[in-house]
Amino acid sequence: METKTPHLYAIKVLDKLPGLFKPRRYLYHCVRCKWSFVVNDGRRGALRPLPENGTPLTRDEVVARAETFAAGPCPAMRVVAEAHLHMNGSNGHAPAHAEEPGRRTELRPH
Repeated sequence: METKTPHLYAIKVLDKLPGLFKPRRYLYHCVRCKWSFVVNDGRRGALRPLPENGTPLTRDEVVARAETFAAGPCPAMRVVAEAHLHMNGSNGHAPAHAEEPGRRTELRPH
């Protein structure tokens, strides 16, 4: 089950590229997964994913990240959802036999 939670962006206004009628550029940085994107880089509506560690992204990585820009899923939220499913079972609910936290189960003869 894949979560469709979008990125949570902090947005920074960048410099305007030289030239008449060039759009203002923006840096979108997801505070959850730390991915960054530059919007309006070179032309209006252009989107460029940036690597977080300085190593260049492959073309496949660029395409995969760009597809998540508007509606997600944010990879950080996918990790949270997978951890939740791992802890609570595949359907997202705790098994009926799961113990409550902090409660001890004792075996008593009837």
